[in-house]
Amino acid sequence: MKIFCWIAFLLMVLIQFGCVQRESETPEKGVSFKLNERRKKTIDSIRYNIQLDIPGQKSEAIKGIETVSFNLNAPDSALVLDFNSDSTHIISIQSEGEEIEFEVANQHIIIEPEALKKGRNTLTIGFIAGDLSLNRSDEYLYTLFVPDRASTCFPLFDQPNLKATYALTLSVPEHWEAVSNGSLKSKTMRSGKSVFQFAETKPISSYLFAFAAGKFFKTQKTLNGRPMTMYYRETDSAKVGRNKDEIFRLHAKSLSWLEEYSGIPYPFEKFDFALIPSFQYGGMEHPGSIFYNESSLFLDENASVNERMARASVIAHESAHMWFGDLVTMDWFNDVWLKEVFANFMAAKIVHPSFPEINHELRFLLAHYPNAYDVDRTAGTNPILQELGNLKNAGTLYGAIIYMKAPIVMRQLERKIGVKLMQESLQEYLKKYAYSNARWDDLIQIIDKKTPLDIADWSKVWVKTPDMPVYHYNDSDVNRLTQNPDSVSSRTWQQPVHFAAIERKNEQFYFPNPDGTGYGYFQMDSVSKASFFETYNEFGHAILSKPVFRGSMLVNIWEGFLRGDGPAPDTLLAQVLSALPKEKDPLLTDYLLGRLQSLWWTFLSDESRSKYQSEVEKVTWDLLNRTADKGIKKSYFRTFKRVALSADAYGKMESLWNGKLVIKDLALSEEDKISLAYELALRASGDVDAILQTQMDSTKNPDRKARMQFVIPSISQDEAKRDAFFESLKKPGNREKEAWVLDGLANLHHPLRAKSAVKYLRPSLDLLQEIQLTGDIFFPTRWTNTTFSGHSTSEVTNIATKFLQEHPDYPYFLKNKILQAVDMPSRAAKLKR
Repeated sequence: MKIFCWIAFLLMVLIQFGCVQRESETPEKGVSFKLNERRKKTIDSIRYNIQLDIPGQKSEAIKGIETVSFNLNAPDSALVLDFNSDSTHIISIQSEGEEIEFEVANQHIIIEPEALKKGRNTLTIGFIAGDLSLNRSDEYLYTLFVPDRASTCFPLFDQPNLKATYALTLSVPEHWEAVSNGSLKSKTMRSGKSVFQFAETKPISSYLFAFAAGKFFKTQKTLNGRPMTMYYRETDSAKVGRNKDEIFRLHAKSLSWLEEYSGIPYPFEKFDFALIPSFQYGGMEHPGSIFYNESSLFLDENASVNERMARASVIAHESAHMWFGDLVTMDWFNDVWLKEVFANFMAAKIVHPSFPEINHELRFLLAHYPNAYDVDRTAGTNPILQELGNLKNAGTLYGAIIYMKAPIVMRQLERKIGVKLMQESLQEYLKKYAYSNARWDDLIQIIDKKTPLDIADWSKVWVKTPDMPVYHYNDSDVNRLTQNPDSVSSRTWQQPVHFAAIERKNEQFYFPNPDGTGYGYFQMDSVSKASFFETYNEFGHAILSKPVFRGSMLVNIWEGFLRGDGPAPDTLLAQVLSALPKEKDPLLTDYLLGRLQSLWWTFLSDESRSKYQSEVEKVTWDLLNRTADKGIKKSYFRTFKRVALSADAYGKMESLWNGKLVIKDLALSEEDKISLAYELALRASGDVDAILQTQMDSTKNPDRKARMQFVIPSISQDEAKRDAFFESLKKPGNREKEAWVLDGLANLHHPLRAKSAVKYLRPSLDLLQEIQLTGDIFFPTRWTNTTFSGHSTSEVTNIATKFLQEHPDYPYFLKNKILQAVDMPSRAAKLKR
C-alpha cells in the first residue's frame, strides 16, 4: 500500500511538473494567437510608466527605465513580456524592489512564476531602447509601433486586447520639442536637457502609444472650444501660412461631425498632431498625437481638387479612428480591416460638406473601385477578413482590399439595412465596447438583432471570401445581367445590378452598372464601348452627360482591357486622347491621365510609343496651356513631364525647370523642380550631373535636400553606380527612410531603365522576408509593386514564377504580395504579343 501511494505521489508530481513545463515552453517569435489568448485570460489592469533619455546624436543609445504594473489572476506559469531585442539591452529587472531572474529568448522576456504573485505585480525594468521603430534622424525622431513594433523599443505586452495606460517622461536635447498621447504636465530643465513629463493616458492598445521629439516648429489654435497644436518641420513659411488654417478647420469639422454621429464626445484628453517629412503613411491615428506625412497636408499653391480632397479625407480618416480603432479596438489583428473600413467609410461622409462642388458619388467610385480591382483580379487576392496565426505577420494584411474594397462593402451594408439603422448599430457598438476590444462578428450580432435580414449570411460572401463577381448579358434575355459561374461553389454575390440601354441612330447600346454602385467586372460589347467614346460627354443625352456614368464606363472598359476583352492598347490610347479635351470634371480628368500614363509605359510597344509620341505630347501640352483650372493644369503638367520623350519636349521641360519658360497660373514648387530635375536626368539628354547639382544647391529645405542626396545615385547614367545603390539597400540601415528607398527603386525600374534593372528583380524577391520583418506595414507591398512597376515583359513574370516554384512553402501573405505585383506586367506582356 505504501509503495502504491509513493508511486501515485510521484505520478502526481510528474504530471504537475509536466503541465508547468508545457505552460513554460519558450514561446515562438512574435505574438502567437495562443500566447495572445493565454495572456488575455490572465492579465489585466496594466499601467506603464516609461522614462527615456534621448541623446542629441542618433548614433548614441537611448536608455530607459520602465515600471509596469498589472493584475495577474493565475500565476501558475511563466510570465511572457515581448521585447524584440537581445539580452544585452536589458540592464535589470526588479519586482517590488528586488532583483529577479529572467530569460531573454525568441524576442521575449520570460519570468518564472516563483517571482510573481496572484493579484497586483509591479516590475521595474532598466533597458536600452531598440531603434527599429524609432525612426531616428539627426534632428528628430518619431515612433511607429503598429502593428507589433512597440516591443522593438521597450518591454511590454504587445497585443491589441491588453489595453493599458501610459505615462511618459522624455529627456531630450535642450532646443527640441516633444509630443505624445498624454497632455504635457510639465517641462523642466535638467543637466542641460529639456524634460517633458506627459500625463497618463486613457486605456489604449500598445500600437497606439507614440511620441515624437526633435527640432519642430509648432502652432496652436482653438476651434469649437478645443485647443489643438500642430508640430511641423516645413521651412517654407508661405506654404505653412497658406495651409495651416484649413488644416485646423478640417480637423475641427471632422471631430464635430463624429461627435454628433456617434453620440460620444471626443474620447481622449487632448488633440494634437505632428507633420513629419517622408512619413511612411498618409497618417497614423495615435490618440492625442496623430502623425501625418507632411506633404499630404501642406499642399502647393495650385493643388488639384484630388489633392485637396485627399487631404480632407486623410484628416477625416485619422479623426474617425479616435472612435473607430482607438476607443473601440479590434480584439486581434485579423480584424484590422474593421477600424480601417470605418475610418474610410466615415471619412467619405465627413468630407462631403467641405466640397459641395464635387460629385461625391464619382469620387467614391474612382477612389475605391479601381484600386480594389487591382488586387481582387489577381491570383494573390484575399478576403477582407483574413486568418492570422502570429502578430508578426499582421503588417502583411494591409492593402487595397482593406482600404478600398471594405468601404464599398460597408456602403452596401448601409444601403441594405438603411442609414438610420446603421448609425444606431454603430452607436450601440461604440458604447458597448468603449475603451475595450471587439470583433466584426460582434457588430454583425448587433445589426442582426435589429433587422429581419440575414446579415451574417451576406457577410460570409462579401467579408470572408475573396475575389470579385463577373457579370454578362443573358443571351436568352438581353434585358438582364447574369453572374458568371463562381470560383466558390454555390456562392451568390448579393447586390442589385442593372444596365442602361440607349438607342442612337436606330441602334441599341448597352451600358452595365451605369450608377457605379455594383462591384465586379461588368462585361461590355465592343460596339457599345466604341459608341461610348464616340459620344463621350454628349450633353444632349441625360445619361451620357452624367459624370458617374462616364466614370463607371471608364472603369468597366479598363477592366475589360486588362482581361483581354479589347480594345487593343493603341486603340484605347487614341480613345483616351480623344476624350481628354471633352472632359471638364477634374476627377475624371485625373483618372484619364492616369490611364494614359499606364498605357504609355506599360502596354504600348516601343514602336507604338514612337508612332504616338508627337500626338501625346501635343495633346497634353496644349491642354496644359489652355486649361484655366489651376489644379487640372498641374495634373496636365505632371502627365506631360512623365510621358515626354522627344527633343522638343525635353527642351520645354528644361526651360520650365530653369525658369526660362513660364506658363500662366502654373506655380512650380520646390518639389516640382526636384521632380523635373529627376525626369531630365532619367532621359540623359543634357548634362545630368550639372542639372542635379544645380537643383541640389537651390533646394532650401534640409529634409528635401537630404532626400535628394540619398536618391541621386539611383538616377545616375553610370550603371555601376545604380548597381551600388541597389546593393546598399540590402543593409537594413539604408532602408530606414522607406519613402526615399521607394523613390530610388522607382528610378532604378523606370521603363527607360527597365532592361538594365531586370538583374535587380530576383535579389529584391530574396530580400522580401527580411523587409517584412524590418520594415513598416506597407513596405513589403510597396517594395514589390515599385520593383515590378516599370516592367512589362514575360521575362519579368518568369522570374517571379520561378522564385515561387523554388519556394513552395513561402509565407502565404508574402506570396500574395508577389502575385499582386506581377499581375500587371503579366497582363501587359500578353497584350503586347
